[in-house]
Amino acid sequence: MTPAQLTPASFVSYSAPARAFAIEHLVLLQRLPLAVCPSFLQQIQNLHTSFPAEQEALRWQCTALQALPAEKYKQLTAPLSTLALTPALQSMDWVNDPAAFITELTAHLWSSGQLNLFRAAATSLFAAVPPRETTTHRTVFVVLGKDATIDPRKALRKLARNGITLTALKHETAWLDIRSTLQQRATDAPYASWYIDGGPPLPELTNSLLHAIAISYPGLSPLRERVLQRMQSTITSGSGGAEAMRTNLTSTSQQDVAAADITPDPILQRFYTELFTQSSGPQIFSTSFVQWTGRELARRAQPQTLLLRYTPRQAYHDLNELVTTTTPTLDAQGAFRDAEMGAYYNWIEMDRITTKGKLTFVAWIEDHPFAVILSPNAPTATTAATPMPLSEALHNFG
Repeated sequence: MTPAQLTPASFVSYSAPARAFAIEHLVLLQRLPLAVCPSFLQQIQNLHTSFPAEQEALRWQCTALQALPAEKYKQLTAPLSTLALTPALQSMDWVNDPAAFITELTAHLWSSGQLNLFRAAATSLFAAVPPRETTTHRTVFVVLGKDATIDPRKALRKLARNGITLTALKHETAWLDIRSTLQQRATDAPYASWYIDGGPPLPELTNSLLHAIAISYPGLSPLRERVLQRMQSTITSGSGGAEAMRTNLTSTSQQDVAAADITPDPILQRFYTELFTQSSGPQIFSTSFVQWTGRELARRAQPQTLLLRYTPRQAYHDLNELVTTTTPTLDAQGAFRDAEMGAYYNWIEMDRITTKGKLTFVAWIEDHPFAVILSPNAPTATTAATPMPLSEALHNFG
């Protein structure tokens, strides 16, 4: 079957919203090369468990591609149409199981030396989609360094180059200032406000941030442990290496790990499951969990307010020991090094999705008078040594 042969009846097994979306954009799907059409269908299949921002992005993308002039569209898709695909790939049921097709396609493109050609052609195609402008102002707090020994001369250097460093912050009221700021700037829009903690969540935050979705590494431990059990089974089976592990994890659904025990929300069930099945590190390290969750929220939910709190993670050990350890030794210094890099990536990821001049990003070293603010009002690569609470600093620079 080719994309040109798609009809409304092709989507009979899809959920009602997905089927309606596919039929609405059937003309585009029929014109897409086989190498990329299943990627669209996978997103459409998951529409009912996707964040509103993901749904809007997919609709924008499909509408923009469908509106391209015929000659321009033909020029952009020509390299993708000429990729050599095996008969086995072409005969797969890529309409109903696009994920399996994508896995096999990736392996084929790699082994046949066509992967770089595919990436370049796909990049050119999606570059033709104009960016969506948004007026949303995003506010992000990253808290890190709990229980670590800090050298202020070396801390947060990457972030400091892009903002103002506060060296005399009145940190005794910092949590109160963070809470107040998030309360003021949060909206009641679904999935727009989040609080992510690498340790036990702070009650004063979870009880007061009424519009925020609060999740923590300990809070998701039942789901994480079920994923670890599946990883351990792969390790002890002796029947596969890294590729078998990846296949096992990416094929794990929210039903397989009973994500409904964590939340009744199907969107969150899928999101929480994929935090552990489509990543490397969050299954074992709380710092990786916080960094990866921030990354995925920026990519998928595109929050308006976000609080990420890094806490001490377990110390490094052999992989088998990390998977099976039940009483880990905590490493505050190692966690701080991880969190510094994680915070820098969190800023890059949030800046990428935000209209220029609409992001306030604060990194604060917990229980220390040291923070960095990056915003349109914050002079770059500068230092402020005047004692002030975080609320005043945000008023001046945020």
